[in-house]
Amino acid sequence: MRFPNGESITGFNAQVGWLTTPGHGVHEMSSAELDASQMDAYPQCAMDLRQIFRELRVQQQEKVDGRPTYVVSGIRDNRPPVQLYFDQESGLLIRLLRYVDTPLGLNPAQIDYADYRQEGAVRTPFRWTVARPGGRFTIQIDEMQQNVPIDDKKFAKPAAPLQPEN
Repeated sequence: MRFPNGESITGFNAQVGWLTTPGHGVHEMSSAELDASQMDAYPQCAMDLRQIFRELRVQQQEKVDGRPTYVVSGIRDNRPPVQLYFDQESGLLIRLLRYVDTPLGLNPAQIDYADYRQEGAVRTPFRWTVARPGGRFTIQIDEMQQNVPIDDKKFAKPAAPLQPEN
């Protein structure tokens, strides 16, 4: 995310994750934070439910923004459950509610998915609204390209705080 005084970056590769914020150093993610970031960055997780969760339990039906949903609880070993809300009409994932276990207790994050568009063989949400106790923000994707090469340097943990680009 870009702010007037710099960028906030959340990054992870196959081994570690990190966070940077303007004016602060690099914070290495705990295993719980890494798990949460991977879930947040993967809106197609609904396609891989059996690989991500050891057990799925259908819960109650609930309305989200006036739309009826099926609520599915995803159970994982040694992690808090994840609630997945699927639109009853389209079958699309429209909300994900997950928790990060912290020294102060469970920290919730709710992600609402919208503006689904067909990208290749998959419908992909182009708008994610993330709500956490510290605030709320929206990620809006304007354009998506598949299978584009990305420089490996983008996945390297920075050694120092990132400076704003001029």
